Amino acid sequence: MKTLLSITCLVCLATAVGSAAAQSPTGPPLPLAKNSCAACHGEEFLWAGENQRLYVPLESLADDVHWKNGVSCHDCHGGDPGSTDFRQAHAVEAGAGPGASQPFRSHLGGAGRTTGKVEDLLQACGKCHAESKDAYSASVHGHGLEHSGLLVTAVCTDCHGSHGILAASDPRSTLHRSNVSATCSQCHRFIDERLQASVHGAEYAGVSSGESAAEATTDLGESDAPPQEKPSCIDCHKGHDLPHPASEAFRLGLPDRCGGCHADLTNTYAASLHGKLTDLGYAPAAMCSDCHGAHDILPVESQESRLSPVHRRDTCGQCHPGANENFLEFAPHADPSDPDRDPLLYWVNMGLTGMLATVFILFGLHSLLWLIRSSHHVAREGRPESLQPGGRAYLRFRPVHRVAHGVLMTSFLGLALTGLPLRFHSAQWAQFISWFLGGFSSTGLWHRIFGIANFCCLIFYVFWFAGLLISKPPAGTTRKEVLFGPDSPTPNVRDFTDFAKMVRWFFGLGPKPTFERWTYWEKFDLWAASCDIVLIGTTGLILWFPNEFCEFLPGQALNIAGLIHGKLALLATGFVFAIHFFSANLRPEKFPMDMSILTGLTSMEEMEEERPEMMQRLAESGQLEEYLTTTPSGWRLNLPRAAGFVALSAGLLLLIAIILAAL
Repeated sequence: MKTLLSITCLVCLATAVGSAAAQSPTGPPLPLAKNSCAACHGEEFLWAGENQRLYVPLESLADDVHWKNGVSCHDCHGGDPGSTDFRQAHAVEAGAGPGASQPFRSHLGGAGRTTGKVEDLLQACGKCHAESKDAYSASVHGHGLEHSGLLVTAVCTDCHGSHGILAASDPRSTLHRSNVSATCSQCHRFIDERLQASVHGAEYAGVSSGESAAEATTDLGESDAPPQEKPSCIDCHKGHDLPHPASEAFRLGLPDRCGGCHADLTNTYAASLHGKLTDLGYAPAAMCSDCHGAHDILPVESQESRLSPVHRRDTCGQCHPGANENFLEFAPHADPSDPDRDPLLYWVNMGLTGMLATVFILFGLHSLLWLIRSSHHVAREGRPESLQPGGRAYLRFRPVHRVAHGVLMTSFLGLALTGLPLRFHSAQWAQFISWFLGGFSSTGLWHRIFGIANFCCLIFYVFWFAGLLISKPPAGTTRKEVLFGPDSPTPNVRDFTDFAKMVRWFFGLGPKPTFERWTYWEKFDLWAASCDIVLIGTTGLILWFPNEFCEFLPGQALNIAGLIHGKLALLATGFVFAIHFFSANLRPEKFPMDMSILTGLTSMEEMEEERPEMMQRLAESGQLEEYLTTTPSGWRLNLPRAAGFVALSAGLLLLIAIILAAL
């Protein structure tokens, strides 16, 4: 039989090629009429049984992308399609002419797949498609072959075909949108069955993959929405860019893959905690498929859907064990900018945004006027001498208050460093900080630790203030005088008059005002910080222990708590790093830094210029000498100064980053 086949082939070769000169494997392709390969392999009657695989219909080459672009048989298989010699045409003899430079390769034909045949195929395709070969090697299919030795894994010809390869845009192509599901299902049959029964599948909607959903539902009425095709496998798995579905790279890319069709849902996802964590590279965060499913997605209204009331607890419970009924009311795609969808959340957002804008406008204007007037004043009058080693100083803050402020300063900076990346999750600096600090697993833990430290500072000041009220008033005074007196941080009438005098001074309508123990802006800072700790801390606890709080709060409380927590945290960090830093350190009288809260000391010249009423009151009561001391030298002064500069620099850098991210 083989002898007869060889004789028949030789006759065909002689008839087809005649006196044509042998073609080099690297030369231009011969027309089919003169191609010795086509002369035999294009005749169906020559091939039967197991040799049927060697039959290549000539009409399949007419639109073949390789044939049309100058690729001929020998470029993949070797041999010489221009030779009439059987052996030279197949290049089976060493030294059989030009064709011998590429020994004949049958690739995956014959006795099935072998390692050598598969590697031979990849090398042949990789000669021209190097980038695709590299992408394949990095894909789940390539890993299955090269790292696990799975010969059944898909290779080039399983998806693209071997002969008669068509462009993916051609409806006849195995990779056309309408056919790719059938192509992939050759290996992934059960996945395809689930897909076809899902909202993305043909069976569910009654349309085929690639057919316009609008065209298939014209009997349901006209739609203003643009026609949208059903997704195909490559919309999500991206052809050669095919990491393992369980890999971190694939999970982190899911929102973008789904966002190609679901842009509105992707936007609300990106604004949620899950989306922010994904932006920061935290792969365990809930992705689209974790909640909706992958190949088996059904409408939420369906009882079989993972998000139906029947199954929602199990779905949420994958990440939130013990989720109760109230917790299940949480809206993961909440949109605070849509009054129709989330009216309560919308008005809370509007109120917080209005408050944030009002605070920054008013205090920003206050600081700007202060900067202008103070610069003029210092230029003309100079400024009081700051702390000098060995000089006389006034003890303004005792050690316990300095320690409390140190804890407050450290915990606040820690909260900003670990919290701001979540707020500005798409900014490169935020992603770098998150990575540098160890990712969300680490920053989440530290954020809670710093939050607890912040709470401890508030508790300390509550007890300190309570001590002022509970302790016996000094002789000749009442509790009311203690509560609203000059040594109390409680706002009083003088604060309003001091503010009015300050505004007059800004505009040159009066002298520069002097103050008592506490200025109006220091009191505002104290009470604003206390309120922030209460509100931000409480909402933080709700987000930390959602199941416990949802025992008595509705699930929407989690959405509101997240909104309040984020907005007020932004207000607090922006206010401290811009407004507080200016009033306490960066104004011309104090620039570059006020050392009083770090060392506890203020120079006598500063006290006499800024707070003469306080100095006079203490002198008249005979208490002044108790507060007078000498400024230390060496490390006792330089160490607090260094710590202050580190904190100040960190805050200003974060402020710049916030502004850049907001632009």
